[in-house]
Amino acid sequence: MTTVSQLAVLFILIALGYAGSALKALSPDSAKVMTKVVFTITLPCSILSSVIGGDLNIGGADTAAFMLMVIVVYLIYLALAFPAARLLGKDKNIRGLYSFMLIFSNVAFMGLPVGSAILGPESVFYIALFGIPFWITSFSFGLMLVAGKKGKFNYKEFITPIFISSILLIPLALTGFRAPDIIVNAVRLTGSITTPASMLIIGITLAQEPIRKIFTNWRLYPLSAVKLLIIPIVVFFVMRPFVESDIMLGVLVILSAMPTATVAAMFAVEYNNNESTASSGVFLTTLLSGVTIPLIVHFFLT
Repeated sequence: MTTVSQLAVLFILIALGYAGSALKALSPDSAKVMTKVVFTITLPCSILSSVIGGDLNIGGADTAAFMLMVIVVYLIYLALAFPAARLLGKDKNIRGLYSFMLIFSNVAFMGLPVGSAILGPESVFYIALFGIPFWITSFSFGLMLVAGKKGKFNYKEFITPIFISSILLIPLALTGFRAPDIIVNAVRLTGSITTPASMLIIGITLAQEPIRKIFTNWRLYPLSAVKLLIIPIVVFFVMRPFVESDIMLGVLVILSAMPTATVAAMFAVEYNNNESTASSGVFLTTLLSGVTIPLIVHFFLT
């Protein structure tokens, strides 16, 4: 029920964006403007808000071991995503988008609330650790996948506020840095805009196409099956012999079962790469995860 409630909130926000666009209160250009705001201001604040309060204490062998596990999990994602994307699309740009949608999950907006609700407050530490490689890889390697032919960047184009904030996560977390309360509160408040803004962007983008296209794009169904069922099940069976901690294993499996990361839609808008497909994929995997996440938890983590 916690999972369903969290998903319902996200769908309401998507519906608001869709309604705003349908009523002409929000133009298609609004999505591009909001994407710029999210990428340059709110998302970097959201990333940093998890560590600048000094609440995340990192240290010890368990931390190093878990980070190694996360690397192995991402290798599993790669091994499954690229062959699946090749089967789903012939065009390189759409294959790159499909690969991104399979590799990167909604760790930021759903992972923490849903994962901690299922596994308990002790899981928050590991969920935060899982987010570090997510931010670093999704906004570098992942960005190139979605950008396609437009992804011929030099190193300067990767030095974005999001990439910088992701890199800063590691030393800030290791040193237990604590910013003044007024800074912490301001950054957290700004970062809290990210989730509703991202959902509104998806709603605006979906409104540009007939709603039936979301459910008639047959390729999104096998993609959803791989994303929501095959990947977390493979992660469970590969990692179970090596992970003694139920909390660690639970975090790895549940975060692997999350729907496609909402930044897929924002990247697609930014680089004009099949925006409708990206938004439809985020919407459909989020909708279906209301069923698949409870099933994964019931059959593999209880």
